[in-house]
Amino acid sequence: MNDFNKKEFSKLCQKYSGSHIIQKKELRLESKKYFLSLTNSINNDRRGEVVFCVIKDKKIITIRSSEYPKGVFRIPTGGINYGEDIEQAVIREVMEELGVQTNITSFEGVIKWTFSHRKKHVNFYSYLFILEYKSGTLLVDALEDEVSEVKLCTSKELNGISNYLLTLQSFWDDWGRFRYETTNFAYISLNKNNK
Repeated sequence: MNDFNKKEFSKLCQKYSGSHIIQKKELRLESKKYFLSLTNSINNDRRGEVVFCVIKDKKIITIRSSEYPKGVFRIPTGGINYGEDIEQAVIREVMEELGVQTNITSFEGVIKWTFSHRKKHVNFYSYLFILEYKSGTLLVDALEDEVSEVKLCTSKELNGISNYLLTLQSFWDDWGRFRYETTNFAYISLNKNNK
């Protein structure tokens, strides 16, 4: 059972400024294959994920992988292993995927997911951090090659990127709805912080 760690969440809220929102979302997945893939990952090595919104030159870093449909970008994410500290997961994932060093500027909160397919369900957690770019060359210094392209965008452009994820169909529909929520969470948090 992948349970929410309240003590861990409270520790992050005490250490970092931010909205500290807890959202509960259920995502009913149409694809049995996608549901089984998520379930397998959660059962084996991924209790949750960090969503890292990195600001560089007053713009937001978004990513795409070569297998995504044309024109699809999103806010980057990375898995939190069982037993791994969430802050360490952020630092590790940013280096692996983007190849840059950052400072955490705020912790915005968590989406507590229930992924369901028919009568089965599994829990998952997406923790959103806002980070400031410090050093490193995007992608060139990345430790892995999952990300094929980055795009720096404005807050308004991020809104369009987020909404575009909802237009994906067939094989990408469930994934698009999932990634819409994590990208939109970043968009909403950035706009709250700028008011």
